[in-house]
Amino acid sequence: MFRGRRRRSGSGEDGAGWIYADLFLALMIVGLGSAVITSSSPSGASSTTAPATFQLSCAEFPVRVPNNLSRTSGGAQIEAAITTEISKRGWSGESAKPGLVIVFGGFSGSESAGDGDRRAQNLRATLRAAVPPFQQVEMRTGGAQNATVNGVSTDVGGAGSYLLVVYLLFNGPDLTEDCTR
Repeated sequence: MFRGRRRRSGSGEDGAGWIYADLFLALMIVGLGSAVITSSSPSGASSTTAPATFQLSCAEFPVRVPNNLSRTSGGAQIEAAITTEISKRGWSGESAKPGLVIVFGGFSGSESAGDGDRRAQNLRATLRAAVPPFQQVEMRTGGAQNATVNGVSTDVGGAGSYLLVVYLLFNGPDLTEDCTR
């Protein structure tokens, strides 16, 4: 008498359908859960204020790092340069702030760009301590002897020289800047 054997697939295709069904079910539950909207307002509050939304300006500007970098001297000079740029654009201190800073470290002829980058990395903590607006700002580093800033070639200098390329965040009407430079 012939006994039938049940064939088993070793490829896992038998369970694949169930995995997709479970995934579909989970996505449906999440989707339905996010579609439920409740409306409630705090008692006595007629309106709520949303947090300010900032946009990153692509019009960067250079700031030289003074040799005597401390909170009272060099840090104050860097803050003054940022405040001057904000005013020059017709913005206020409440509507604009630094959003991204690239720190370029210079290097001498016998060194490589990596040496300037390492110096710039070591300077970040000092910059954050000397310039309070930089404490919550993304800071990137690089080594260079010159850099193009807003379409203009700017000298970084040799070993021990630093140049900041600062991008501002702006809260206001949509910016219409030429970001192709």
